[in-house]
Amino acid sequence: MKINNHNQGFSLIEMIVALGIFSIVVTTAVGSLIVVISNNQKLQAEQSAMTNLAFALDSMTREIRMGYAYVCAGVNNKSGTTGRMFDDDRTEHGEMDDTQTRDCGADDNASDKTYRGISFVEGGESLSDGASNNRILYYYDGSGDVGKIMRRVGNGKAESVISSGIKIKSARFYVTGSDTLKKNGTNIEQPTVTIQIEAESASNVTGKTYYLQTTVAQRTLDI
Repeated sequence: MKINNHNQGFSLIEMIVALGIFSIVVTTAVGSLIVVISNNQKLQAEQSAMTNLAFALDSMTREIRMGYAYVCAGVNNKSGTTGRMFDDDRTEHGEMDDTQTRDCGADDNASDKTYRGISFVEGGESLSDGASNNRILYYYDGSGDVGKIMRRVGNGKAESVISSGIKIKSARFYVTGSDTLKKNGTNIEQPTVTIQIEAESASNVTGKTYYLQTTVAQRTLDI
């Protein structure tokens, strides 16, 4: 009796072709997966940076809006008469009275100014420790490799309002109409503060620079 056996294996050529096709499919799939993971990391970093910057800007504008007696300045270093607002000993910042004001423009916010900021009287005493130390200071510190926006309440220690994952390349504060009608006699303009921030991710994963700007008007009546 003769039995026909139809079970046959793959030839060597068929195996080589199958492996080649499989390698192409796997390589394409892995490459696409890597691109998706990389884009996801960039999107997460971008979202984190924008969320952090938006939160910091919102916090600053809320306190500035409710404050008054704006004093604005920019200096190359922390020493000198015009730079006492940024001194480490913080005495000048705490000694400013409730009527002291100062506008500032492009000269105070030039790119070569290492320190630029705004000091203002808190609209209440919920954060400061009383009438003698009731000023809040926000300023840009460009002295290190990673720029920061610092916040100081009264004579307390200055702390960064930006997370370590953000690098502030530049921050500028423009103030107009800071003199009250009572002090100046002719200034009827409501005080305004314009803040401009240029930042990027500290790791520069996204390769993008973020620009934010807002203008705040003093809430209390300027009299």
